[in-house]
Amino acid sequence: MTISRAEVITSVERRRRWSRDEKERLVAASLEPGATVSEVARMAGLHVSQLFRWRKELCKHRETSIAPFVPV
Repeated sequence: MTISRAEVITSVERRRRWSRDEKERLVAASLEPGATVSEVARMAGLHVSQLFRWRKELCKHRETSIAPFVPV
């Protein structure tokens, strides 16, 4: 097994702040047919559980923003 790249950490990094647009873009990419959440997370440099959390939050937000059907 060969490693294709190496990352050298030279200082303490702070938490990365993800904008709403970035989160939505990554969630949309993870929902594409044939895409896997772990692959999208790895390419973006974040932990897979973080992407699952964003998916859950954004899907929940969309459900509440859609008005339910009401009987007429």
